Amino acid sequence: MIPISPASATVVYTFDPATSGGVAGTITTLVKAAATVITAELDMAKANWTALNAAEINCTNLTVTEYLWHIHTKWDNPGKVSELTAGCSFAKTGNHLDPDYACGTNSDHIKEMTCAHKTYGCNTTSYAEAPGGCEKGDLSGKFGTMKAVSGKISETWIDTGNYPTVAKHKDTWSIVLQAVCGTAIHHKRPRHHLIHHNRQVLQCPLAFAFHLLLIVSVKTGS
Repeated sequence: MIPISPASATVVYTFDPATSGGVAGTITTLVKAAATVITAELDMAKANWTALNAAEINCTNLTVTEYLWHIHTKWDNPGKVSELTAGCSFAKTGNHLDPDYACGTNSDHIKEMTCAHKTYGCNTTSYAEAPGGCEKGDLSGKFGTMKAVSGKISETWIDTGNYPTVAKHKDTWSIVLQAVCGTAIHHKRPRHHLIHHNRQVLQCPLAFAFHLLLIVSVKTGS
């Protein structure tokens, strides 16, 4: 476990282009009790689409500008802060963070009886009305997809409903980006090393993942 202030902290997920297939940048979360500010500054221009296309025929000859994104609960890529393709698989990064059993199809509790008869319908509208209906880790369900403009993602979201508190953070988390290719998606994951729908998609073993790497700053106040 990484020691984290119970009040607030800045948590950064870092994409290392050397291991994330060319993707560079960070996803920074300023986690507080009342609200969490999430900022993505990512350069997708040098992403290794040759490797990704080789693993998923549905992304061949397509320009990808849109990404699903989720917090995953596992990181089994020792010594790396980011990964892609096979390094973003279920075996390596687990399923979506879902401590409250919202029970999406990729919830980390999906095989438990509590989820057996639940229906999941998380989207931006439903999240505003009933935050508990979304997995805490289903960020694209809550806020929509990330969108790249001229190869860059530069966006900020404010989560006032149901983001994990500082005390609940674990150093096994990652944020995974899944490239939307028509009806298919590719995965890119950054490991959460503190520094890794309403759309019908084909789940592919391709992603960019970013691991939680370090606490940039910890504040004891609000």
